[in-house]
Amino acid sequence: MTKRGNGEGSIYHRKDGRFEVAVVDPATGRRKRTYAKTEAEAKRILRRMTSKADSGESVLDAGATLNTYCKEWLVDRAGRRRRESTVREYGYRLNTWVLPVIGRLRLRQIKVVDVEDLLDGLVAKGFSRGTVVAIRNALAALLQDAVRARHLTVNVARLAQLPEIGVTDREPVAIPTDEQVRALMKQSRGTPLEPVIAVCIATGARIGEVLAMQWSDLDLDAGVWKVSRTITRGIDGSAVIGLRTKTGIAREAAFHKPTADALRKQRTRVLEMSLRSNYWQDHGLVFPTNIGTAQDPHNARKALKPMSVAAGFPGSFHAIRHWYASLAVTIFPDVTVSKALGHARTSTTTDLYAHLRATDSAKLAVAVSVAVNEGK
Repeated sequence: MTKRGNGEGSIYHRKDGRFEVAVVDPATGRRKRTYAKTEAEAKRILRRMTSKADSGESVLDAGATLNTYCKEWLVDRAGRRRRESTVREYGYRLNTWVLPVIGRLRLRQIKVVDVEDLLDGLVAKGFSRGTVVAIRNALAALLQDAVRARHLTVNVARLAQLPEIGVTDREPVAIPTDEQVRALMKQSRGTPLEPVIAVCIATGARIGEVLAMQWSDLDLDAGVWKVSRTITRGIDGSAVIGLRTKTGIAREAAFHKPTADALRKQRTRVLEMSLRSNYWQDHGLVFPTNIGTAQDPHNARKALKPMSVAAGFPGSFHAIRHWYASLAVTIFPDVTVSKALGHARTSTTTDLYAHLRATDSAKLAVAVSVAVNEGK
C-alpha cells in the first residue's frame, strides 16, 4: 500500500494483481474507489481524483469502470430525482444484465457497438422488446447523469439501436372465455390463490397491484379499493412494496359483494397466519407470505400455472386482465375503462382493446360479477 497524507488518497496493491485507488469524495464525504492494472496507471488516476477532490468536485470520472461508477451512482445520484422504486428497478437491471457483460469497461471506453452487442445478447436469450428497451433505459439513465456531470460528452446508450431481426414483442395474450374464467375460479377454491384470483377477476388489476394491496386501502362495506402501489423488485431481486402503481396513477377500483366476502375470509386467514408464525412482519398486506412480507408475483404465477392447466384456462393473471378489458370494452366508454385498468393514457386502452362504450366503475363491477357467476 502507498500511504499519503490525509485527503491525498491511497493506492493498494490487491491480491488479484490490480491496484486499488481510494480517495475521500468531498461531495459525499465517503471513500471512493477505482482500480488500475498497473501502479503507474493507479498513480495517474490518483492525481486526477485528488485534483478533483481539491476543487470540491466528485472524484469519480470517465476513467472509472462502469462497475465502480454504477455502484456509486446508485447510492449517490440515482435517487436524487427518481422514485425509490425506479432506482431499485434500475439497480436490478444493471446488476443483473449490464454489468456482467460490460461492467469492467471504463466509462469513457464504452462505445455504441458495446451497448448494441449487449442488446444483441439479450435478444439472443429470447428477451422481449419491452424488456430489452427497459434494460437499455437503465443504462441510458446512468450515462445521462455522467453527461450532466461532464464526465462524458455523449450518451452512447441512447444512440444504440435494437436489431431489426430477432426482437419480438410479447406473445399475444389469448383472451379467456367467461366459461374458462369460471372454471379457473372453481379450480382455485380452497387454495390460497382463491381470493387473489377473485380480486383480479373483479377489478382487472395487475397481479403486482393485487399483491401490494393493504387493508388500509380497502372499504369492504362500500366495495372500493384504492389502488396506489405495486410490487417492485429490489436490487437483490427480492419482492418490495412499491410506493406507486406501474404508471404512477392511483385509482379506485370497485368490486361486488362476493369479492368483499372473499376478502373478509382472507382477513381471518391472515390473522391466523400471524398467530402461527414465530417471525411475523406486519406490513398490513392482504396477501402476505407466511411471515407477513410481500409476495413475489413470480411465485404467484408459478402457483397459478397447474390450476390454469387443470381448468383449461389460457395464460396467467394477465390473461384475466385481458378478459376483464374485453368485457368492459363492449359496454363502457374508453375513459372509464382506461381509468379502471390504470392506463396512463386512454390511447393505450383504445389501441389494445378497440372501441369502448358506457358507464362508471361501480356498474362495471356489477357486470363482472354477473358474468363470472352466471350459470352457477
